[in-house]
Amino acid sequence: MPEIRWDIITEERVIIATERSRRPHDFKHADAPAEPKPDFVANCPFCVGNEAMTPPEVDAFREPATEPNAPGWHVRVVPNKFPALAPEGDLNPRSLGIYTLSDGVGVHEVIIETPRHNETPVVASAQQWLAVIRMYQRRLQVLSQDARLKTVLIFRNEGKAAGASLEHPHTQLVGLTFVSPVLQRHIEGVQRYRSRYGRHPFEAILEQELREGTRVVRQTERFLLYAPFASRVPYELAILPLSPVARFERLPDEAIQEFAALLQDALRRLHAVLNDPPYNYMLFTAPVGYDAEFWLHLRIVPRLSIDAGFELGSGVGINITAPEDAARYLREASGTIPTP
Repeated sequence: MPEIRWDIITEERVIIATERSRRPHDFKHADAPAEPKPDFVANCPFCVGNEAMTPPEVDAFREPATEPNAPGWHVRVVPNKFPALAPEGDLNPRSLGIYTLSDGVGVHEVIIETPRHNETPVVASAQQWLAVIRMYQRRLQVLSQDARLKTVLIFRNEGKAAGASLEHPHTQLVGLTFVSPVLQRHIEGVQRYRSRYGRHPFEAILEQELREGTRVVRQTERFLLYAPFASRVPYELAILPLSPVARFERLPDEAIQEFAALLQDALRRLHAVLNDPPYNYMLFTAPVGYDAEFWLHLRIVPRLSIDAGFELGSGVGINITAPEDAARYLREASGTIPTP
């Protein structure tokens, strides 16, 4: 029997179409295996040696005595060459008849995760991947000092189906001068739940997930990796701190190390179960200057299905793999580095 499940924070509905449930192999591509990617691509702007093909870097982890915008880097941050927002402009809204607009002020950066063209998070060394996550934290620390910004979203698009326009491993960061609608709905949902039940919804989620265990993929000392009860898409995952933490930029280094290892493990499990699926992940941290209650979290969304007329017209997702089944397949999967 299909189920309609409620997200306890946003109150959005999701249909879990259990009668249409699919196993992992149903999502795997039937195409011939792709050719192995090379370490270096001559016309890739993110490959080492091609630094002149990007805007000047704003941050980097480098070998000692190496110069900016030259080889010798491990992780490099540059402004997006085709930014969605510009760093300068007028923040004041203005009217255009019945409409309102303002200059598109904000920040749009690219975090180039590795000098190697083929070093995805799945195959990267633990040390290299930790450097990427430390750069996430460093950029959040820097940009949280910009009084104009209210939301700083770090996200990763893997694969064309997930919106990646360049193959070289990279993450994007966008800073907005307003609280994004997704964060606003989350904040309002948390306030609504607390007013009704006297506790944070993530506290309730952790209690039930750890008690039941059916949607848990892995638990570490500080974090939980699980398939949300009202997952909108097949094999959706979330990483949640076991204790409330508002800002990623304030995590101690031991927590950053644990988070990096767990995120890499989650991506390796998805790779093993779904054969290198396209995905997006988004890191949600407290809005800049927001002093009220917030609990940071990360959401991983494999792109295995396409919203059609029903989903677009109703706003209700249809998930054809129960989160309990997805969690079981992923628990049983190996999180080790895949062999070529």
